[in-house]
Amino acid sequence: MYLFLACVSDDKGLSFYGDQAIMDRLSMDQQVLNKARSGLIKNSLIAWQKPVYQVLSLEPQASIRDGSFMNLRDILAMGGTND
Repeated sequence: MYLFLACVSDDKGLSFYGDQAIMDRLSMDQQVLNKARSGLIKNSLIAWQKPVYQVLSLEPQASIRDGSFMNLRDILAMGGTND
């Protein structure tokens, strides 16, 4: 659902797709949509005020093992390097 909203949102992260349109395109029912939306909101990935969704920035930070922080862009740029 996050990827779908990110793909259909405008330059401010806003998407005006309604619940039914999202359910139709992602082949999900209302219960699955509600659970997905709640999880995304809980993790500060989206904001929602019916009928508008907003994809929130993944920055500023994603935590790494030593307790310091890095941009998600930098983490992804590291590829699959593991310690």
